[in-house]
Order: sequence, then C-alpha cells, then structure tokens
Amino acid sequence: MKTTFALAAMTALVMADRKHDNHAMTGVNIGGWMVLEPWITPSLFYRFLGKKESEGVGQDQWTFCDSLGPREGNRVLKDHWDHWITEKHIKEMKEKKVEIVRLPLGDWIVKPYGPYVGCTDGSIEKVHWFMKMAEKYDIKVLFDVHGMRGSQNGFDNSG
Repeated sequence: MKTTFALAAMTALVMADRKHDNHAMTGVNIGGWMVLEPWITPSLFYRFLGKKESEGVGQDQWTFCDSLGPREGNRVLKDHWDHWITEKHIKEMKEKKVEIVRLPLGDWIVKPYGPYVGCTDGSIEKVHWFMKMAEKYDIKVLFDVHGMRGSQNGFDNSG
C-alpha cells in the first residue's frame, strides 16, 4: 500500500509540473519491460514451449521466475532490461516528439517476495536509470502499478 501511494504521488508531481496549455500529450507505453507478459515479449517464453506444467512453465513473471530460479531468471531479465529499451530508443522518442511514457511496474521491484527474490535483482536500479534518461531528454514518466500482490485475477500483470 505504501509503495502504491508513493508511486501515485510521484506521478502526480510529474503531471503537476506539466504546462497547462490545452493540448493532448503525445505518449507511448513501455509494456513488457519491467512486467513480463507473453503476448508482448513472446521470445522470453519460447523456452517453455512443449513443457508440462509439472516441468515448470512460465506464463507470467511470477511463474517465469519460479521456473527458471533466481540465478538464471535474473540473468535473462538483466539481458532483457538492457536491450528492450536503450538510450537510443529514448532519444528517438524525443525526436518523434514523445512527451510522456507509461511505465508499467510490479510492486515486487521495491520489495521482492516469492520467486521475485533474486530473480528481479537490479530492477529498481534499471528504473532509476530510465528516469535519468527520461529527464535527460525531457520526457515525463507515468508509473503504472501494473501488478501487485492481491490483485484482481491473481496474475502479476493485474494491479
């Protein structure tokens, strides 16, 4: 609950800083970066094709981390975080006049629990990096608490 409030408060501050000039903001979404969803990042889930549930099948980030374990899961996630969005992408957004980016996050990046422990090490640092890059290119960031414990459908992509 504290995490959700803190992220909402930070978003409100970002939006309050915006000039009130009656134009719609141009924005994009960076889904699939910090919250894995097979329909956005299918290549991360190909490794589970042909496996039975008893063999460990990743269907979302929880089961991805649970199936791969903290060491392998973290190795794969760090590689994904380093390549899914880069400074080059952020610079290109600025060149295309993007003003705001929606960044879906899971509550586990602040205080990992369950299979996220170890598997998501370095995620909060990567979000901090993203914020610095967005600031460098004068792009606002809207945090979306996209997944959290006790969510509506039990999947980690449901906030």
